[in-house]
Amino acid sequence: MWRVFPKLGLLKLLLATFSIIFLSALILLLGPDDGAISWDSFGDAFKLATPTTFIFVAIIFVIGRWGWLVFWKSPILGDFLHKAVCPNLNGKWLGEVHSNYTDESGNNTVKEVELSIKADLFGFKLAMRSLDGYQESKVIQSELYRDPRTGTFYLTYIFEASVPVPEETDDRLFEGAAKLEIIINEADTVLKGTYWTNRAWQRGMNTAGLITMKRENS
Repeated sequence: MWRVFPKLGLLKLLLATFSIIFLSALILLLGPDDGAISWDSFGDAFKLATPTTFIFVAIIFVIGRWGWLVFWKSPILGDFLHKAVCPNLNGKWLGEVHSNYTDESGNNTVKEVELSIKADLFGFKLAMRSLDGYQESKVIQSELYRDPRTGTFYLTYIFEASVPVPEETDDRLFEGAAKLEIIINEADTVLKGTYWTNRAWQRGMNTAGLITMKRENS
């Protein structure tokens, strides 16, 4: 998720946080002397680098893994952060995949799917499966980003899919990719976009289609 944030602003925030921690530790450990900080022992000041760095990394780790949710789940600020800074996509999403693949009756295939997202400021994990149990997908690369031209958020990913017991015309393993627009409105948040695969491409049957997802219980 950190890739969504402005890089220069994020760097300034990290440097400011480190500086505050270092100066606070310097004042507390060396102590004031008649209103001024004593620099008689440069070695003592230099030794502050190790514990200060450790504290800084620990704070960043806690905020990056769990602390950020406090801000994103707050009543008013959370809504602003979700819409303007970075959407919180954690949880289960339910929806449909409309494929260009046709069944024996000549109708396009529609599958109900479940998407699980686990995200923090350091990482982003996705897993998708069809609710009929026919297929499971493992995401091997994903990215959440914001288009600087329009301000729209997008979720893109590359996945490996497996079909434990494939039909005669199907493949057991195949790869694919998807690009979903994150549509945020007052009622809920929707993921909508297209996907494509190399499924059965040797036989000219590779699939593509439309994905629409809504958060569970929304």
